[in-house]
Amino acid sequence: MTATIPATRSGDKLDPKGKATELMVRLRRVLWLVLSMLSLSLLLVALGIYTNTLTETVTVSGFSSGIILTLGCFLGLLGLGLEENRRHLINSSMVFFSFGIITSAFCLMIDGAIAFNMDMRPLKAGRCQFYSSGSGFLYEHYYTTVSCWTIEESCNITVRSGTCYCCDLYNCANGAYLNHYYEFVGVQSCHDVFILHFLIWSLTGLNLVVFFMGILTTAVLGSIKGKRGPGPGSESCGSGLSSPTAPLLMDASVHSASQLHPHASVYIPSSSPPPSSSSSTSVPHVSSLSQRFPLGSSLGGPLPFAPLSFSA
Repeated sequence: MTATIPATRSGDKLDPKGKATELMVRLRRVLWLVLSMLSLSLLLVALGIYTNTLTETVTVSGFSSGIILTLGCFLGLLGLGLEENRRHLINSSMVFFSFGIITSAFCLMIDGAIAFNMDMRPLKAGRCQFYSSGSGFLYEHYYTTVSCWTIEESCNITVRSGTCYCCDLYNCANGAYLNHYYEFVGVQSCHDVFILHFLIWSLTGLNLVVFFMGILTTAVLGSIKGKRGPGPGSESCGSGLSSPTAPLLMDASVHSASQLHPHASVYIPSSSPPPSSSSSTSVPHVSSLSQRFPLGSSLGGPLPFAPLSFSA
């Protein structure tokens, strides 16, 4: 019989360096995705705040989703950088992303409805007027009454200083009940209304992009929230080195039987009794065993333990 030491297959043994490299590549890709999402969110916030400052008549809500998504991006960046609290930070980031996605869907519908209700045909035709109180007035809000003429009727409306108004969009019979965007208060000129219309459509498009990109970012963050990098002791475990406190417990796939037991033979005598003869007794048989397997006295100590499996 021959003593064999079982060895693990090379395909079953995972390379810790390969796993670490793969994890770092994934984290780098997720980092770029979160940074892109952060850039879009900040652009959405800046664009929404600037659009709201152009006029007092139209109020957009597209920047609210950008604020929520910005907080989610910051939490995601912290989760990617801090391995100890990665799961909790990424879970919090995913919650903010979920609320931001829902908010962006509502902002998409609200801002899209505002952009659709703005009729730009009178502005393009040059039929809108801008009223300015001039530099000689000390009042910030100076109101005056102007006359509007249409094909069917005429009426008087009250406008404030710094207002671009369109009489073609004002309904004299219903008092502007059908169209609320016949005047734009707080603009510098009627040309600012074109910029306002373009910015509202830009906010709508950005909310659409942020909606789908937020879903993608949430899914990618959820796939790596439980991933951890290799610890400091993972490389030494994979290299096959033995523990200093247990020098004889070695990896059988790395060390051979001769390295484990340099003074012992790997051949074990057969279990069948030796052939009977008149000159052979049990004493020589014991001595042959002692020659093949030296006793503890000859080795200076007890025999070392090694897990061996026997195959016939």
